[in-house]
Amino acid sequence: MSIDLLQAARELIAIDSRSSVSDRAVVDYLAPLCRRAGLTVHLQTERRDGVEQHNLLAGRGGSATTAGGAAAGPAVAAERPALLLATHLDTVPPGDEALWTQTGGDPFRLTERGGLLVGLGSADVKLDFLCKLVALERLAETPLQRPVLLAGTYGEEVGRWGARLLLRETAPLPAAVLVGEATGLRPCTAHKGFLELRCTARAATQPAPAGHCRRITFHGASAHSSQVHKGVSANDACLDTLQSLSAPTPPVVLDLQGGDLVNKVADRAEMIMVGPTALDDAAFRRSRRAGDDSPQVGPAIPGPAVVDMPCPEHATWSPQLVTLLLALHRHVAALRADLLLDQVAGFEPPYSTVNNGLVSLTAGELSYTIDVRSVPGDAAAERLATHLKRIDQLAEQTADCELRIERVQDDPPFAAMPGSPLLHSLHGVLRDHRLPVDPELKSGTTEAAQYRDAGLDVLVFGPGEAAGNIHRPNEHVPLAHLRRAVDVYEAMVRRLCGG
Repeated sequence: MSIDLLQAARELIAIDSRSSVSDRAVVDYLAPLCRRAGLTVHLQTERRDGVEQHNLLAGRGGSATTAGGAAAGPAVAAERPALLLATHLDTVPPGDEALWTQTGGDPFRLTERGGLLVGLGSADVKLDFLCKLVALERLAETPLQRPVLLAGTYGEEVGRWGARLLLRETAPLPAAVLVGEATGLRPCTAHKGFLELRCTARAATQPAPAGHCRRITFHGASAHSSQVHKGVSANDACLDTLQSLSAPTPPVVLDLQGGDLVNKVADRAEMIMVGPTALDDAAFRRSRRAGDDSPQVGPAIPGPAVVDMPCPEHATWSPQLVTLLLALHRHVAALRADLLLDQVAGFEPPYSTVNNGLVSLTAGELSYTIDVRSVPGDAAAERLATHLKRIDQLAEQTADCELRIERVQDDPPFAAMPGSPLLHSLHGVLRDHRLPVDPELKSGTTEAAQYRDAGLDVLVFGPGEAAGNIHRPNEHVPLAHLRRAVDVYEAMVRRLCGG
């Protein structure tokens, strides 16, 4: 029985495959479908952050074999695959489920509305795997001259870990890789780099002064961190407000928590502070874009909810950490403003961006994580390096607490191989299917950078749009895009693998 794309899409979206949980459930669902399509299945497994994760690899051999003709697992094929069709299977957290208004408040319930499929992972990017699988199923009885490999990778949203595992454990590596991401069915030939900077600190605590406490909650609008101008950062609003309250001495903050993922614009931040404190309403109710890094006028952040509450017994705080957090925030604001000076046409937005993704401050401990999406070019790289050196110097100059600066991820911008044979083939297929061939320049970061660093011929392509859609409530993909993507993938396998 052939795969029913729409029914399989419903079942796949219903499986929770957030990056923080094991992907075994989604692998167990997809592996039988791959075998039914005549593919040989192989798993690559490793533990990360105490959780077992997997890459699902499914392939067919070459030398004019049809389905079932490959004797070896696809990760140890004797002949180099002509094409790897790669798609990550993990998703970001859904955020506030009540904001998923098009799915009845359930982000895992795929809902069809006016030709759009709405659900977490619909565009980013689980359903793209099904498109590739359906394309290979169509070719189940077609002889192939060269092997093809389908991969569902883990951990792309939090470090592209599955792609790194695949490169380490797959031999021989494929000649070309088509990475699945939402590009509006346009070929993506370049994307920005990605730097995740994590700042952690410890300091002594002291008793909090007597008084009453206030819980202050900030609300924003989530967006992918490559599209900060499409969202509203609750973390920025919270820290800007904290800055406005810091003269002449730092306010007594007992707890501050904001954001749920580094590469997502934070839609909620909350802090508990000791009063009495004069809260300036004007500081709370400002119209701004996330991070003020766009010159355009943005949506207004709603005023925070301020609730009086009893202070916890024996409450403590760390004034050094509050001061340090504000110093880091000022450095980040300066970096954000400086990166506006280097712009590259074609990217959306055309400059490097900074997202204030995660912040946590408790008595004695601080964690502050940002990501930087850098445009290609020496000037932007030098500007970023200058600011990173200043932040490193802050760690060296901080004497009253222990500050650690880590570059958790540091991926360079991606650019397709000059004269890419894969791009030539994809252009031909897109023209045949009357689809645009003008290149897409993505402001996000994908697994393509890892494959390109390994010397492979790589492009990014997939159904759905990224800007203003992914990493947000009501993420969606046109059903027509999925069906056209199946046609493109089938044609690419025929061209490159000789079907």
